[in-house]
Amino acid sequence: MLESPSKTALPSTESPTPDALADLLQNPDRLWEAVCDTTDAYVAVIDRSGIIRFCNRVDDGFTRDQIVGHSFVRFTLPESMALLLRTLEEVFETSSPRSLETTVRRPTGELNYFSIQLGPVALDGRTVAVLACARSIRPLKESEQALQRERNGLRRLLEIQERERQLVSYEIHDGLAQYLTGALMHLHACQHAERTEPAARELDASIRLVQAAVDESRRLIGGLRPPALDELGITAAIESLVVDARAEIANVSFTAEMSGSRLPAALETILFRIAQESLSNARRHSAARSAHVRLTRDGGFVQVHVSDDGQGFDPLCVPEDRFGLEGIRQRCRMLGVEPRIESAPGRGTTIEATLPILPPSGVA
Repeated sequence: MLESPSKTALPSTESPTPDALADLLQNPDRLWEAVCDTTDAYVAVIDRSGIIRFCNRVDDGFTRDQIVGHSFVRFTLPESMALLLRTLEEVFETSSPRSLETTVRRPTGELNYFSIQLGPVALDGRTVAVLACARSIRPLKESEQALQRERNGLRRLLEIQERERQLVSYEIHDGLAQYLTGALMHLHACQHAERTEPAARELDASIRLVQAAVDESRRLIGGLRPPALDELGITAAIESLVVDARAEIANVSFTAEMSGSRLPAALETILFRIAQESLSNARRHSAARSAHVRLTRDGGFVQVHVSDDGQGFDPLCVPEDRFGLEGIRQRCRMLGVEPRIESAPGRGTTIEATLPILPPSGVA
């Protein structure tokens, strides 16, 4: 038999009366207790001498007795104490909030990282204490450190790759290319000697083949690592890329505004590879009629810009087996920046990277 609806038990949905809510809002102790219990932050009250007088909770292996009654800077690393004390004094002096990050060593010896907001607690117009709200940012720091390790690993791999390319380039230049050039000189000398018509045809064919081999060796040297990059610098190296690109693109222009001394070798390599990959994509995929390359140095930054009027593409739909654009991104990220890659079907392509001449802090 079904129970009558009138007998069905329902949870109470009664709201606090306006009077009860008003009483609660007039009770700062209850509100303070609720805030301290609810927040995921560590809340502490610090007096003018830097001593912790209250904390809402403890963690990381500490007990309340190890926190309350002790110096606020006791738990941070020695190299961070001065900044923490100075920031605390600024809040007392200016009655304005401040924020900072610091590192705490746990009783186990492990490190934890905190973002701390410090705010004044005023009484009769005078700051009598500071309220500190600290949140652990250890997961964020660990992610940043892991990302930095990956970038450093990528940088080392790219440096090894560049050294190997340089070695192979020099081996071809000093070995194979020299032998081919010598053979070509001897063959040209033979052209002036007396010879029969069949021998002349064979000699001419041999000269064409050896000349093609010389050209191919030069092309390989340029693709691996052009000597101009090491000998003459980034402007000459990019100029060689532009000359090669004119074989497929009728109108390729190049402007350079590079005053001052040569750039660091690692930075020149990154700029060269960005320009090389951008022009290579334009030559192979864009069907462009014109392209422009610009290299500009301005203060502490250098910018490489490559644009074309080709058929363009959707940057979000690049096949997974195409690694050129990703290579550009990763090389830029090693220096803490993102390249600008703009393209759309029928609208050409622009690739631009503005790189710091000195690497940002933390980038080896």
